[in-house]
Amino acid sequence: MTLRRWLALCGVAWPILLVLAFTAVGGNTPDEKASGADVVSYFRDHKTASMIAALMVSIAAVLLVLFAARLHEVLRGDGSGGTAMPNAAFGGALILASGMLLLAAVHFALVQAADFRFAGSAQTLNVFDNNDFFVLIGGIAVLMLASGIATVRRPVLPRWLGWTAIVIGVLALAGPAGFVGALLAVVWSLVVAIMLLVRKDLIAVGPAEGSELSR
Repeated sequence: MTLRRWLALCGVAWPILLVLAFTAVGGNTPDEKASGADVVSYFRDHKTASMIAALMVSIAAVLLVLFAARLHEVLRGDGSGGTAMPNAAFGGALILASGMLLLAAVHFALVQAADFRFAGSAQTLNVFDNNDFFVLIGGIAVLMLASGIATVRRPVLPRWLGWTAIVIGVLALAGPAGFVGALLAVVWSLVVAIMLLVRKDLIAVGPAEGSELSR
């Protein structure tokens, strides 16, 4: 496969890894009101799974940035539509990936604190672990709004994907609805990644397939 298709494949992989990390592997962790003893007990019993979940989120963050490089190329096209929004979309992906790495770091530290039976520290980190989503929401909002505007202005991708991204970006900033926006953003990214993976016309955007950049 060409480099561009590998980057598109990263876009398929990162949402799947992220969802699995939060559901099948991470499980239902203690809420922010849990006592230090309960937090220590839970994470000592689920140490391995919690550490694997943190690693999966970290890998997903790396794959997201690689996919964002391909998305940026598609949104930019030949540059006739301007580069401000494609650049902003890539910046949003970087913010989102940074937020994912922050989540992974906090979660790993929480597991370590519980393993060492530092009940006070574990309880504090658990509160943080339940409330460190603002970086994610900010990154999702920028990524979706910028991608949506870029797509509507110059529809390399189907224009309906642009309008959908704009709605998701607004939802991400709409308080309690932000969680719904985050879930929809993951689905949107997966749809776009699959489209970039299978559509030859989008794969051909930019330098020719036989050039060095496409290898």
